Amino acid sequence: MDTSSGVIVRIEASPQPLISRTFAILRERIQQRCSTAVIEGVAGAQIILTIDGDLPPEAFRIDEIGTAVRVAGGSPQGLLYGVGKLLRTSRYDGGFQPTAWRGVSVPQGTLRGMYFASHFHNWYHVAPEAELRRYTEDLALWGVNALLVCFPFLNLTGWDDPGVDTAVEMVRKLIRTAHELGMKASCGAGNPLFSGTPQTIRATPLPDPTGRRGNSGFPVCPSTAEGAAYILTNARELFRRLADVGLDLLTFWPYDEGGCACDRCLPWGCNGYLRMSHEITKIAREVFPDVKTVLSTWMFDMPPEGEWEGLSEAMHHGECDWVDYILAD
Repeated sequence: MDTSSGVIVRIEASPQPLISRTFAILRERIQQRCSTAVIEGVAGAQIILTIDGDLPPEAFRIDEIGTAVRVAGGSPQGLLYGVGKLLRTSRYDGGFQPTAWRGVSVPQGTLRGMYFASHFHNWYHVAPEAELRRYTEDLALWGVNALLVCFPFLNLTGWDDPGVDTAVEMVRKLIRTAHELGMKASCGAGNPLFSGTPQTIRATPLPDPTGRRGNSGFPVCPSTAEGAAYILTNARELFRRLADVGLDLLTFWPYDEGGCACDRCLPWGCNGYLRMSHEITKIAREVFPDVKTVLSTWMFDMPPEGEWEGLSEAMHHGECDWVDYILAD
C-alpha cells in the first residue's frame, strides 16, 4: 500500500459523535508519528472504518478489501478499540505502514475499568485538560470501557471551601471525557469526608498491622445517627452537583481513607460498610435511576476479621441485591 502522498480514510457508517471522534484520534495519532497526512475521502481509500452488526457490540475485526485495510466494530465503541489495534500494530518509520494483523478480537469482560486517583494533588488531580483527555483516549484505544474518578473530600474543609468549585469541575470534566469516548463513568462514595468533619462523629481508627489499610482521610462513623446523617447529606450534595453529567456506576471502597473500628461497625467490610453503602445507593438512585454499584473488597480480612465470610453470608441471604459488581481483591 502506497501511503507516500497521504492516507485516505473512508467512513462507512452513519454519522455519530464517537465515530467522528474515532476518526479524529486516528488522524491525530498517525500525523503525530510520521509525516503522512490523513484525510477523509471515498475514492482510493486505504483505510475503511465501518460498523458490522454481526459482531458482538464491543468486538472488532481487521481484514482487507482489495488494497484497503478495513476496521469493523460491532458498535462505535468496538470500532474505537479496533482503531487502537490498528494504531498499535502499524509502523511509522519513513511514513505510515498499516498493520498486517488480521482477525477478530472480542473482549473477555463486560466491565474493564481504570481508576484515576484524582486526589492528593497527584497527576490525575492537577494535569492539564489536554493531557488528561489524551491519556483517557489512549485507555479507550486499549479497550477500557469504564473510568472511576475520586472527588477529593480529604483536600477540602467543606462545601464552602474555596477549592470546591475547582474540584467539582475536575470530576465533571473527567466524567464528560469518559462519556465522549463511550465509557461508563463512576465516582466513589463512602464515609471518608472533609477535613472539617466534626470530631464528635469521626470514625474509630482501624487496625492496620500490615500498614496498607491506611487511615489517611477523615472518615465518619455511620453507626451513629449524627454520623449517618452527615454521610448521606454529603453524598446527596455530591450527586446533586454531578446530576447533569450523569453517573453510570457508583463505587464503594472499604479502606485506605475509609472504615470504622467501633463495636457497632465491626467487622467493617460485612457490617458498617455494607449498611452505609446500601443507604448511599438509595440516594444515588434517586438522582441516577439506572446507576450500577461496584462493591470493592480491598484489604478485606487484613487482619482476619471474618469479612469475606460475613459478605458471603449477606449475599447468600439476599441482603446484597443492591450490589451489581464485586471488585474482588
